[in-house]
Amino acid sequence: EPFLKLRHPGTILAEDGRKMSKSLGNVINPDEVVAQYGADAVRMYEMFVGPLADAKPWNTKNIVGIKRFLEKVWRLQEKVGDFEHLEAKLLSSLEILRHKTIKKVGEDIQTFDFNTAISQLMIFANAMEKEQVISKNAWKSFLLLLAPFAPHITEELWHCLGEKESVHAQTWPLHNPEL
Repeated sequence: EPFLKLRHPGTILAEDGRKMSKSLGNVINPDEVVAQYGADAVRMYEMFVGPLADAKPWNTKNIVGIKRFLEKVWRLQEKVGDFEHLEAKLLSSLEILRHKTIKKVGEDIQTFDFNTAISQLMIFANAMEKEQVISKNAWKSFLLLLAPFAPHITEELWHCLGEKESVHAQTWPLHNPEL
């Protein structure tokens, strides 16, 4: 077998808490949800709603939170500048959080804890939102970490930086254990 461990994803339950079934009339059409909220929002919502192996109730209203997060991410690109010299002079709390986020998201992906990885990305995005400027280095790291969860928006934002190759063809960022 090519796999070291078999993992079963939990069932997504209908909004009424029962298993989705055509006969019960509680099936959600994913095409409609994707058309309304976007593929990245639906994808992230499914990963964020709870641990991979648990049964999780579907709630279309809760996708709005993920959509708002992705809208915030889109707006954050306006704060990006080439301020790498500032990072060398002063280790800001954002730089320390960046390294903690790289470590946490990397570990969470390996253990299939997607919900906590996304939560850490939200914490990092909130911290970046409070800054006047975001270094290009911090932004690139954030996009690389977000890419497995929201591949479409990160690809677009990566190219907005002037990058020619895909964000998905880049090497994973490394964290500094001292930070």
